[in-house]
Amino acid sequence: MSKTTKTILGLVILIIIVLAIYLGIGKKATQVEEKPVAKETVRATIKIGAILPLTGGGAMMGDSGRKALLLAKEKLSGTKYNYELIFEDDRLDPGMTASAINKLVGIDKVDAVISFSSGSGNVISPITQQNGVIHCGIASDPNVAKGEFNFIHWTPPAAENEVFVRELQKRGIKKLGILRLNQQGIAAVIDDLKNKIKNTDITIVSDQIFNFGERDFKTLILKVKNENPDIIMLMAFSPELEILAKQIKELGVTTPLTSIEMFEFSEQMDLFEGQWYVQAADALESFTSTYRAKFGDDYKPGAPNAYDCFNLIVNAYEKAGTDPSIKPDRLSVINILHNTKNFNGALGVLNVDQDGIIWSKAVVRMIKNGKPVTIGE
Repeated sequence: MSKTTKTILGLVILIIIVLAIYLGIGKKATQVEEKPVAKETVRATIKIGAILPLTGGGAMMGDSGRKALLLAKEKLSGTKYNYELIFEDDRLDPGMTASAINKLVGIDKVDAVISFSSGSGNVISPITQQNGVIHCGIASDPNVAKGEFNFIHWTPPAAENEVFVRELQKRGIKKLGILRLNQQGIAAVIDDLKNKIKNTDITIVSDQIFNFGERDFKTLILKVKNENPDIIMLMAFSPELEILAKQIKELGVTTPLTSIEMFEFSEQMDLFEGQWYVQAADALESFTSTYRAKFGDDYKPGAPNAYDCFNLIVNAYEKAGTDPSIKPDRLSVINILHNTKNFNGALGVLNVDQDGIIWSKAVVRMIKNGKPVTIGE
């Protein structure tokens, strides 16, 4: 074999060896890449609907409630399930409320609903009960909590009136005049008030009722004035509340005004400057400061309640579920809700009683420089 042939043969062998090594490495690399990758568990999504007055007279409260719910969802971390919020506007109109709840239940297939006001809650609760959908109403009327799927989170009329009557007695007020909207939550407050004053020297000298949409209250105001009350209690939402206050002033009535809750539902709180009233509990500073930092404004009534409702529902689902890919049975969830005690909420330590009512305290406030200031409990 010639020297040239040997050289060529050596080069061929070298090439074959290099190719074999290269192909072997490539095959191993390919095998590594083809190793099956474990699939990530797909988490089930819990849908929570929120029916709020996002437009109309109650828009100020509805928007604040919407912000509180978004804040609650934003602060979730490490949950077993995904949580989705679906908002519907009802303008506090019963017809719109009915349409909203039927859409959420029938089309969106929500697992839970949060609502605002006793009027809306009374429309919603029979539907959620019938369909086995969890409902947390920000409402004072206990009828909203009827049925095991329905709950309410608001300072109950009994707690508010206990503080209200005590404040009336403290101030020596004996004759009370009332101008009030025909609405379930307001009726629940006044009915309880009438029971609370039975064994006191306080009497209701005039109780005038009007309907949504009325704008001329002068006749009713004069009926109350003619009974010489020591104080006049206004129970209405916007815009009726502001119209009442302005017409009282136009008629030259100087009798002090008071309320339970309603003054803070107004965007014109200066109309009630210097007047005291009873309001649902103050939120904790931790919620107040977080809300203010996020939205650049103070929360409105009902916002901390909405925040708590969302977190109570999430807490119950997280405790009831075992498999992140499968929603827990709603009966298991409501069982946990009904047995919730010492829950740390925006309104302090919360407990759910056997009737589905989530209790919180009441406080006395006064409008000072156009803003609410707590002055007692």
